[in-house]
Amino acid sequence: MLAVFKCLWVKVYIWKGKKSHASNIVLTNMKYVRHKFVKGEAMKTKLAIPDAASLILSLRSVGYTLETAIADIVDNSITAKATEICIDVKWNNDFSYISICDNGFGMNEEDLHQAMKIGSKNPMDQRGHDDLGRFGMGLKTAAFSLCKRLTVGSKLAGTESMSVRVWDIDNIVDSNRWELFDGSATLAWQDASKRLINYNQGTIVVMEKLDRFITENYSDQAIGRFWQRIAEMEKHLSMVFHRFLSGAQAIRIFINGKRVEPWDPFMRQSLATQEFREEYVECNGRNIRIHAFILPHHSKMSISEFDEAGGINGWMEQQGFYVYRNKRLIVPGTWFKMLRKNEPSQLARIQLDLTADMDFEWKIDVKKSSAAPPSILRENIRRIARIAQEASRKVYYFRGAVINQKTRDEDNEAIWEQAIIRGRMFFRLNRDHALLKEVCSELSDGSAKKLSAYMKMVEGFAPMNVSLTGPVSSESDHAEELVNSAVKFCYDLIEVGYSSSEALSKVLQISIYEGMSDVIKSKLKL
Repeated sequence: MLAVFKCLWVKVYIWKGKKSHASNIVLTNMKYVRHKFVKGEAMKTKLAIPDAASLILSLRSVGYTLETAIADIVDNSITAKATEICIDVKWNNDFSYISICDNGFGMNEEDLHQAMKIGSKNPMDQRGHDDLGRFGMGLKTAAFSLCKRLTVGSKLAGTESMSVRVWDIDNIVDSNRWELFDGSATLAWQDASKRLINYNQGTIVVMEKLDRFITENYSDQAIGRFWQRIAEMEKHLSMVFHRFLSGAQAIRIFINGKRVEPWDPFMRQSLATQEFREEYVECNGRNIRIHAFILPHHSKMSISEFDEAGGINGWMEQQGFYVYRNKRLIVPGTWFKMLRKNEPSQLARIQLDLTADMDFEWKIDVKKSSAAPPSILRENIRRIARIAQEASRKVYYFRGAVINQKTRDEDNEAIWEQAIIRGRMFFRLNRDHALLKEVCSELSDGSAKKLSAYMKMVEGFAPMNVSLTGPVSSESDHAEELVNSAVKFCYDLIEVGYSSSEALSKVLQISIYEGMSDVIKSKLKL
C-alpha cells in the first residue's frame, strides 16, 4: 500500500515493504531531493547540473586541430550518405567563416534539434556498419574548438523550407543557459547558406567568430600562413577519407571549389608494391582484417612519387599500422608502442580494419584520432608487425628484393585461413575459394548442410588445430560466442544424421572448446 505523508513543505512517498529498493521523492520550496535506500538506510541524492557557461568553454579545449575538427564534421556528411561535400573557407575580418555543405539525407526540425544537443546519442547504443559517429559530440566539440557561433541548416528531399539551429557561445556565457536560436541573419550565414539552394536535400554547417582559427590581423604573412593551414587540411582529408574518395561509388569533396584527391598510403597502383595475404584475427567473436603492404624501394620510384608517398609526416613517421573504423582512417601509422620506428622499416604499412562495435575495446577517442589494441591481441599484433618490419628491411637494404608473399588473386585460391581464437592460432577452410563456392552452388540444401558439417569437423580435427598451444582466454563475451557456435555445430551434426550423444562428443573433442564442456551441455536443449 502506498502511504502519503504531508507536511507544510514536504511530501514523502514510501512504498511499504520494499525500502531496500524503493526511492522517496522529496519536493520542497527550494530543491528536488531523491531518497534511495541502501542496506536499509536512506541516502539522499541531489541533482548536480553542470553550468552551461563552464562546460561549453571547457569543451573548446578537447584537443582538436583544424584538420581533425573538419574531418569529424565531414563524418556526419558521409554517414548521411552524401555524394558531394563542399567546404568553403572565407577570411573577411569579422565576417570570416567556414562552411561544410553536403547533399546527404537532411533532417526535419525535430531531428536537427536533437542533433544539436550536447551528447545527442548514447555512446553505448549500437551503431550501423556505415556510421562514423559514436559519442554524439563530434559536430559540436569540433566546431567549438574553432569558433564561437555554430549554425546548422538542413532540409529534406521534396521540401523547400530549411530547419535552422544556432549555438552562440557568447550568449551561453551571458545567460548560463543551454539556449538554441532557431534562425540566423548574419552576413556570413546568408552568404554560406546559398550553397544549399543547389541541392534538393542536404545539410550545411557554418562556423563564425573563428577566434580559435584566425588569431592574427590580416597581413601578407598572415594570409600565407592561413592558406598553408588550408593546404594541410586538404592533405589530411585526402588521407583520412581516401577509401571514400576512390572506387566506383566515390564521393567528392571540394575545398573552395578544388576537388580533394585520395592519398593511398599503400601505393596499390604501383606494380612494385608487394602485398602479404590478408589475415583475419578474431577478438570477442568478431574478425579484424589485417593486410600488410611493403612499399617499393626508392630506386623504383620517381622523385615526385617518392615525395607523394611520404605523406603528411614523412616516410619515417608514416610506417606501421593504419587503423580504420568503417573505412575511415583513425590512426595513420603506428606500432602501438610495441616496436620502434626506424629507417629500414619505413616501407612497411599495414591496413587494420575495425567495425563500429569495437570502439571501446580499441579505446577510440572522441576525436577519432587514437586507438590501442586489446591486451588479448597484442602478441599477435606484435608478430604481424615484426614480419612486416623484417620484410621492409630486406627491401630497403637489397634494393627491392622480392619478399615471400602472395598476390591478391592467389589469396582467393588459399585453402586455409588463419584466425586467433581464445588467444590461439586456429586454421579454418577458406569459404570463398572459387572451387568450393562452385560446388556449393550445385548442391541441394540438404547436401550443402552435410558438406558444411563435414568442413567444420575437418577444421576441428585438422592436425595443426588439434595440437594448439598457448594461453587460453576466457573473456565472457568471447566465451559466449564460442558456446553459441558449439551449440549450433551440435544441431548441424544432429540434422545430418548424428545422434545427440555422438554430436556432443564430436564437438567437445575440438580444442577451441577446451574447458567449456559444462556450459555447452547446459545450453543444449536436446
